[in-house]
Amino acid sequence: MITACVLWDLDGTLADTATDIALTVNEMLEASGLPPLRLLDVHAMIGAGAKNLVDRAVHAAGGEPDPRHLERFLAAYRAQPRRVAELYPGVAELLAAVRVPQGIVTNKPEGIARALLAALSVDRHFGVIIGGDTLTVRKPSAAPVLAAMRALNVSSAVLVGDGPHDVGGAQAAGIPCIGVTWGIGVPAGASRVVRSVPALRDALAARGACRYR
Repeated sequence: MITACVLWDLDGTLADTATDIALTVNEMLEASGLPPLRLLDVHAMIGAGAKNLVDRAVHAAGGEPDPRHLERFLAAYRAQPRRVAELYPGVAELLAAVRVPQGIVTNKPEGIARALLAALSVDRHFGVIIGGDTLTVRKPSAAPVLAAMRALNVSSAVLVGDGPHDVGGAQAAGIPCIGVTWGIGVPAGASRVVRSVPALRDALAARGACRYR
């Protein structure tokens, strides 16, 4: 069976962004007069979108969330979408080897996702970028996945992600999910789980979505 497109999660799947996100959270907390959190504690809060992350972080720091916290976080992240974030080793080569249309379906705000992908020099690979604020819902809803498929004009897809929101979004949309183990989350329930980029390339090649050179 040939897969008509590959949809990618961003944070923890294509790029190691957890430290950037945690540093931005702590910048927001400092600006709000709250104490910083351990970076690893913030890492555990990532995955369900910016508002959920900010609310959890503010609670953990002893504050009461209000809209100003999210505004400060987003402003800081827009100002510096990439601090130390890097693509995982082998990802750039893998993206270049995919022979079907590709898209991003992330819970990161769309504008920040676009800026980060450009900073990482891989934005050219994606025909559509759906962020956590592109629609009124985000993963694990099927809507962002289906919107990406419509934009790419395909009827089949595989979603690659590192966490439960990716698995849930793929299942809700009726497509398979390949889970990766090197990221931030745990892709429990994925159709297939891979532990390395070469193994992911093999999995995509088996679906006719990737070529070897």
